Amino acid sequence: MWILNKSHCFSFRRAATFTLAVLVVPLFIVMILFNSYTIYQQQVTIRGSRVNTLRVYQTRWEETISMLEDYLADTVANNADFSDMVYASTKVRAYLASLRLDSHTRTLLRAYELLGAFFLYADSFDYYRLIYTDSYPLEDLDVLRWKVIGAAEEDTADSRWEWVELSDRTVLLYTYNFHGTVAASMVDPARLDFSGLGEEGCVFLAMPDGRAYCPQLALGEETLPQLSSGETVKWVLSDGEEYELTRLSLSQEVGSIYFAAPAKTLLQQLSAVQLLLLVISFVLLACIPVSWLTLRRLMLEPVGSLTKTMEAIQSGDTTIRVPQTSRISEVNQIAQSVNIMLDIIQQQKIDAYEQRLATQHAQLQYLHLQIRPHFFLNCLNILYSLAGEKKYDAIQELALNLSTYLRHIFKDGSKLVPLETELASVENYIRIQQAGAQIPPQLKVIIDADTPKVMVPPLSLLTFVENSIKHSSRQDSPLEIRIKCSRLPGDEEGYLYVSISDNGGGFTEEQLKELNSPGENIYTDRHVGIVNIRNRLHLLFGSRATLSFRNLIDGACVELFLPINSEKDEGELG
Repeated sequence: MWILNKSHCFSFRRAATFTLAVLVVPLFIVMILFNSYTIYQQQVTIRGSRVNTLRVYQTRWEETISMLEDYLADTVANNADFSDMVYASTKVRAYLASLRLDSHTRTLLRAYELLGAFFLYADSFDYYRLIYTDSYPLEDLDVLRWKVIGAAEEDTADSRWEWVELSDRTVLLYTYNFHGTVAASMVDPARLDFSGLGEEGCVFLAMPDGRAYCPQLALGEETLPQLSSGETVKWVLSDGEEYELTRLSLSQEVGSIYFAAPAKTLLQQLSAVQLLLLVISFVLLACIPVSWLTLRRLMLEPVGSLTKTMEAIQSGDTTIRVPQTSRISEVNQIAQSVNIMLDIIQQQKIDAYEQRLATQHAQLQYLHLQIRPHFFLNCLNILYSLAGEKKYDAIQELALNLSTYLRHIFKDGSKLVPLETELASVENYIRIQQAGAQIPPQLKVIIDADTPKVMVPPLSLLTFVENSIKHSSRQDSPLEIRIKCSRLPGDEEGYLYVSISDNGGGFTEEQLKELNSPGENIYTDRHVGIVNIRNRLHLLFGSRATLSFRNLIDGACVELFLPINSEKDEGELG
């Protein structure tokens, strides 16, 4: 019990009335901070938008480059028309073969805006064919022609990228030479459409040395600085203009893509309303220095002490107590009430925490035991089938695998296990299923190097692997199960992403709707394993863990997102 010292105390109402005129100071400070934060967020949003814009164009570039390399490689290796051109006995035959290739390449030119032209050249007949839809100066086309002819003269099977300088731009030429016959394509960065950016500035592509592919679409002949991919810096041109540059790298080490926007000062970034509010804030703040000193002595110090205590309480420290040394009687009364309330909360918190731990532990034990008969019956059916076929060696091996498997599933469901342990149990289970199947299921695991030690609930993967085998509609070909584990960035230490997919036919629409919209009752006889996992995830991680179901082209896919916490050990649920 605390005893109030009423000497030298006076009414909080009198103090509040005296300092009411200067209570607006925090509001003005908040306004300034809000304006600063708004400006900062505007800058972050703008820069993030620029990076996202660059990623869109980067993706279009990567798609074009990948398509082009694959197409020319496939044309040289598998295309009958190209083979006819290579082994043509006359120039007429080479011409007809190139004519058949012409129609398909024109389709690609219309589909991919970065493609400027295709070239075909047969050295044996000195036959050259140019396929393009845009217009280029004749001197530029001659430069490209001699590049293609030069590639054919090497007479070795070779593919390569090279820069070719034209009259007003630099382009990329990809050539594929097969015994003197060349298939080539030109990638023209100047053809990429950058319209609709929505702000001042420009997007353009540059070579590794910093020169723009097309100077008239960039910042002239300026050589750009070397930046890291995704980095944004301010850059001053030779004429004094200042720009903000954002860069992303391109594949094949052929250069980068830049976003250049005129740099703005702090005041230029503010709107008229923001400038007005900022000026008003400074004017009013300049008028209240004396009132600020009074507020600090009479109210802010005792209220500040109370605030610090409240912040500690919000952080979970219920052992702290509010000091009762204020000269304001109402503050001391509040402190006394808060301290009494903290005593009650502290005791109730201890009681509730102990009760919650007991309840969660009981639920986890029930859920873990609920799933075990589901596994046992499947394994016993396999043993029964092998015994009927008198496959005693297989029974011995299966019994050994089953003992290892049972050792894993009898682990306490309230404890977490390393991901590598859970995957080992899955592989052991697959071996059990392979022993009793005419067409054994196949398992493929792809796991990132930094995930094997991540802690997961036991049976969290095994349950879905078993469902894939149990509900597979495959009859004449093996069931293929794929498990992929990777680490994703996020709050604290991020998330573990796990996908379990198969080619077993997938879910029905009714099943998908039911699985992705689970009910509240954990004691159910439908989808026992899945319901078990879902509720154990809820008990272990709350709403931070996610479980979803979807169909692929030939099967089903289950995806788990589990929060990673290195402080959560293999012991009791915490």
